[in-house]
Amino acid sequence: MLDLVRDVVEEGRIKASSANAGAEKDSDPSNVRITVIGAGGAGCNSVSRITKQGITSARTLAVNTDAAHLKITEAHKKHILGYKVTKGLGAGGEPSVARNCAEADADKLRELIGENEIVFILAGMGGGTGTGSAPVLARLAKEQGAIVIGVVTFPFSIERVRVKKAREGLVELMKEADTVIVIDNNRLLGYAPNLPLNRALELADEVAARAVRGIADTIVLPSLLNVDYADVQSIMKNGGLAMISIGEGSGSDFVKNAVANTLQHPLLDVDYEGATGALIHIEAGQKLTLGEAIQIGEGVSAGFAEEAGVKMGARISNAFMEGVRVTAIVTGVKSPSLFGQAKTPSEAQQMVAASSATVSDNLIDQFM
Repeated sequence: MLDLVRDVVEEGRIKASSANAGAEKDSDPSNVRITVIGAGGAGCNSVSRITKQGITSARTLAVNTDAAHLKITEAHKKHILGYKVTKGLGAGGEPSVARNCAEADADKLRELIGENEIVFILAGMGGGTGTGSAPVLARLAKEQGAIVIGVVTFPFSIERVRVKKAREGLVELMKEADTVIVIDNNRLLGYAPNLPLNRALELADEVAARAVRGIADTIVLPSLLNVDYADVQSIMKNGGLAMISIGEGSGSDFVKNAVANTLQHPLLDVDYEGATGALIHIEAGQKLTLGEAIQIGEGVSAGFAEEAGVKMGARISNAFMEGVRVTAIVTGVKSPSLFGQAKTPSEAQQMVAASSATVSDNLIDQFM
């Protein structure tokens, strides 16, 4: 009897396979194409870290106007931006130069980016290449059908000139990307106040890498709790400004510790009112149970509005003997610390549109 049931099931499987081969191919997570682009020095550093970690869920691309820095960057593909313009010597800290370089190389960049379901753009706001080229890269990726997620760092408040450029670049990037996750260096120092400056900046690279790998791996690779492409699309498409919070938990009460630690370490000063959604990624060792993962997700999202969409993924990693690591990305937030009088990204964009094609010094002064 068991053999007969097995034969009937197998026959049905063959027929279903023949009729639905195309649908199965489309729903296979391994068919989700993900590209991670690092733009400029900070972005290339993050992409180097991701590539060295051996990411298999996405391909990496590094672009820079600085040929020397690009040479030591590790990525699946690399491209010198605007070589005919800068001769590989960098953008001199001028976003307008980098933007012109990216526009000049638009056809080549389209070819390198290709068609994707998701494109991450990693960059540091406030410098030249990342600030100027990231919006162009976002536009080109979106034109080819991708959901575009920016993951950018924001400079220390004492870096006044860089802060002005960063605000301009952030507004421009939000015009082109679906969601922009901002990692504020000031909050990062609060998370690890005793780290030397160079190690703190490496921590920013690691946070960006963790966010990207957390999303990409949970979509493409087998997980305890999967997040599929449709989940990411529902949260990230038109998600606006987003923040990231990281936490860890260990010991006998690791669930409670992980929740508290994550809630205490947002890397951007934000107002959660009106937040539209969240992606929560959990990584732990073999001992993590489904029930514990759900408890962590419920604890982290307990303060969100009922209408906010929350998706959670959990992966088992051999890197953990015990304990858990949590990464929460919340979309649709407000950050007066970034935009001053313009308290939301949309208000900032309206102010920019009302002024000129670029953000003037007067407008930036209003943001201050």
